[in-house]
Amino acid sequence: MEINIWGMIGLYGGVIGGLLGWWFGRQKARKNRGLDELYYHIWQKARSYSWYVTLGALYVFFTLLSFGIELSTAMVLGILLLTHVASWGIIGIMMTINMSSAAPLQPSRVKVGLFVFITSIIVFTIISILTTNWLFLLFSIPPNLIALFTALIPKRKESKVTY
Repeated sequence: MEINIWGMIGLYGGVIGGLLGWWFGRQKARKNRGLDELYYHIWQKARSYSWYVTLGALYVFFTLLSFGIELSTAMVLGILLLTHVASWGIIGIMMTINMSSAAPLQPSRVKVGLFVFITSIIVFTIISILTTNWLFLLFSIPPNLIALFTALIPKRKESKVTY
């Protein structure tokens, strides 16, 4: 039995880093009176919506299995966990921006950004599975970042300059 030391460091280091970030974030929010009813409502709704995204990911995996593609249990569970947590965070950020910003996000920009984000993840995941080369997932990072910036940054209003 071989133990992958870097895998263990990443696994438990990620948990420790995530818990520390969560704890320090909550401390800062508590000092700024940010833990109110709106905060709890937004993140409860975001968690609820993220289950729909996770359900969609489950259907993608069942479809891949029905086409005869073999998937390892650890890989599927890891991607499902990442899908659930990432969608929870992204949806929560979008809802926070919409509820607290003077200029709410335009639904069309959000839909386009999320469509590009989800399509990119699905396409590069399928390519990685078919080629058994997980480095293809790294190619999904640039379109995902562009899609997130498109979805989450409100469009600037053009100012008219008069002379």
